[in-house]
Amino acid sequence: MIFPFGFRSLFIAFCFFSLGSVGLANDAELPHSDLQHHSGQIDFVRDIQPILRDNCYECHAGTTEEGGLNLGIKAKAFKGGDSDEVILAGNSEDSLLIDLVSGGKDNALMPPEGSEPLTKEQVSLLRAWIDQGAIWPDDADVIDPKMDRAKTHWAFQRLQNVVPPTRSSHDNWSKSPIDLFIKRRLDDAGIRPAKPADARTLVRRLYFDLVGLPPTQEQTSEFVDVHSVDSKTAVQNLIDELLSSTRYGERWGRHWLDVARYADSDGQEADQNRPHAYHYRDFVVQAFNDDMPYEQFVRWQIAGDEIEPDNDAAVSATGFLTAGTSFKLPDSFLESERLANRYNELDDVISTLGSGMLGITVACARCHDHKYDAFSAKEYYQLLGVFHSGDRVSDKLPSGKDGYFFRDFGKERETTWLFRRSDFYDREIEVDIGFPAMLSSGADAHDYWRNAKEAYNEIGEPKSTLQRRALADWITDTDHGGGALLARVIVNRVWHHHFGKGLVQTTGDFGVNGDAPSHPELLEYLTNAFVESGWSLKTLHREILGSAVWQQASTRDATDERGLEIDLGNELLWKMNPLRLEAEVMRDAMLAVSDTLNLQAGGPGYKPYIAPEANLARNIQGEGYPKNAPDDATTRRRSVYMFHKRLIPYPMFQAFDRPDLMTSCARRQNTTVAPQAMVILNDRFVRTVARDFANLLLQKKASGSHPAKWQPQPVIEDAFETVFARSPTESEMKTSIQFIDAQANARSDRAERDSRIEALTDFCQSLFGLNEFIYID
Repeated sequence: MIFPFGFRSLFIAFCFFSLGSVGLANDAELPHSDLQHHSGQIDFVRDIQPILRDNCYECHAGTTEEGGLNLGIKAKAFKGGDSDEVILAGNSEDSLLIDLVSGGKDNALMPPEGSEPLTKEQVSLLRAWIDQGAIWPDDADVIDPKMDRAKTHWAFQRLQNVVPPTRSSHDNWSKSPIDLFIKRRLDDAGIRPAKPADARTLVRRLYFDLVGLPPTQEQTSEFVDVHSVDSKTAVQNLIDELLSSTRYGERWGRHWLDVARYADSDGQEADQNRPHAYHYRDFVVQAFNDDMPYEQFVRWQIAGDEIEPDNDAAVSATGFLTAGTSFKLPDSFLESERLANRYNELDDVISTLGSGMLGITVACARCHDHKYDAFSAKEYYQLLGVFHSGDRVSDKLPSGKDGYFFRDFGKERETTWLFRRSDFYDREIEVDIGFPAMLSSGADAHDYWRNAKEAYNEIGEPKSTLQRRALADWITDTDHGGGALLARVIVNRVWHHHFGKGLVQTTGDFGVNGDAPSHPELLEYLTNAFVESGWSLKTLHREILGSAVWQQASTRDATDERGLEIDLGNELLWKMNPLRLEAEVMRDAMLAVSDTLNLQAGGPGYKPYIAPEANLARNIQGEGYPKNAPDDATTRRRSVYMFHKRLIPYPMFQAFDRPDLMTSCARRQNTTVAPQAMVILNDRFVRTVARDFANLLLQKKASGSHPAKWQPQPVIEDAFETVFARSPTESEMKTSIQFIDAQANARSDRAERDSRIEALTDFCQSLFGLNEFIYID
């Protein structure tokens, strides 16, 4: 095809959009003679290939040949792309490669906006190399640059033993090996760590961090007393006490349920209820309480029914695979619609497994090879094939209880194809079982599959393909499979929940396009220790919470001003980050301080009251949401047990950034918007619990006296101790009394009954809206 010259240049510009940049910064207007010349011999491997690798391979190497051009293989590079040759040996002036990266004819400047331009030196090297004959050694081809990069990418390596730094003679701060890594970076930056948090701050921080509930006044006083005698022992003992509490699993199980995108309804248009899905939620909570080894926790969620088929918990654990949105289309729908729905659901399964467990994004490989990581479309469909032979079912658990879990159709593997461009009618390329090569070393998928079959033979005749068991064994294998990455991801996720951000901030993306760890040696040390501990999450908690870096203060008066100047984002962890409570923990805390929290654990989810105007959803099939749910002990349980209907979110949770759970959530958003204040001011639940709190305070401090004659000082004192684990200041006491009196007078003017009690309720409600209640220092 022959193009007019101007259009030809635009076409080539489109095809070569990854070469370098939109053009040279301030170089495009320079004549060729003004650019730097190289008189020496240019070496392709040393001088040219790094330029191509950094600027071109993303779109023009391996299986990605945009514009028909491959710059990784000599023969293909000299052949050129769809439009023309790009390298004319001995003639850089007429080589389209130079034309595009230097801003030549018709200003066809490469690459597009957003990429760094090639430097003068880089373009000069390319010119000189071409003019010298474009010598390219035969053994310098890069067949798969993504795999080459994966071989050196930090996250895809086998676990390496890391020795903590040596404690310096003047280091009186460090309490654990974690601190030695942190302190070295702080010393290098010239920043002093913050002072230790006081006892009242620590006790509140520990309770909310580990069990998601505030300490009582008695618990606070007890900790303050023992902390004054031996702070280290006091912290260690409280950590152990809270980790042994059944409340711990409810708190940390909620974190995992975000990853698993768990809800109690199907989502999509009909949003039918899943009355037995709660078995998976209960499995997660119990697994955390039991400190189930994380590798077992993962294996059961992928293939519990193929590992312990007679165990209710193991079978229910496969609810991880079924937790996503779904809708069974009847046969009356077109085949194409039903196939699209089926493969969308399978895509949700492997996408959640990829980002949630391995921290790699895989969904884009549904249509083409991954743009950045060495994960091909073929590997995507090999992974899909593991789950292609099964589906979610509502059936009996081994004990005879009703359950909702994943099960294979039978023991024969379903045929799986590579659907090019995600065209599920493209059935020319059949794929076998396989696992990502970038994480594999030695044993292949068939070895794991054979071992899974041999292991199951000890139980009896298999009823499923056992492919999922093979995958479960591979993903937890630190020596030959994905186990090293699996461990790094969960260690970073735990760190993220303790500090508000991970050592790797992209908690769901450890690929080459994700963030590098801020403290790589620390992450590797913790990951090794985690695996050596038997994959114990509670041991990891103890290691982190016992460190000086976690026990730092967060307030400005306890920190070094140099930290703000040098490290405003606190990447070096020179202080603690204040953390906002999640929506569920806020609700639970309100119930706890009002002494109305029902601690009944497990079982079917409860449905709290949702205003009718917020309870409008179209086309919902089956059982609808109750229009007037009660507000009593049955609906004042912990929020982790709340029935979550995807299309009817609980308004308070929606305002405070609870994810919709349509997809896996690696990290919650943390917004500050006006509707949050409106919820605290106007929500019926918040008002009712504030009134309960006010009545509780009066019962404790005004017993025997007339309700209208209670004294505000002891009530306010008690309120602050209960909610904030501290006494009010003189200014706060004065302001609080003035507020209660003003509200009581205003309500008296309106002839309201019990005006002073309602005024106290106003006061309690205002405490729920303060930053000190919503944030943990």
